[in-house]
Amino acid sequence: MNKSNIVTAEFIVIFISVYCFFRPDILCSFGYGLSVDGTVIARTFCLLFALYRFVKLIYFLNSGDKNGSIE
Repeated sequence: MNKSNIVTAEFIVIFISVYCFFRPDILCSFGYGLSVDGTVIARTFCLLFALYRFVKLIYFLNSGDKNGSIE
């Protein structure tokens, strides 16, 4: 996989997690109104995951790794 494909995949993952953060109705069960605490925790995890993947992407772009691995 070349670097542009990895960057595109990372942006898609970041976009999905940020989208879930801003649309909490995706994370909530249908009509289950008592899941507010779970929704808050799930939104926090989505935000933390997006930040983690963003930092990992920045590190990957700045590392100068020639073989294309993102670990």
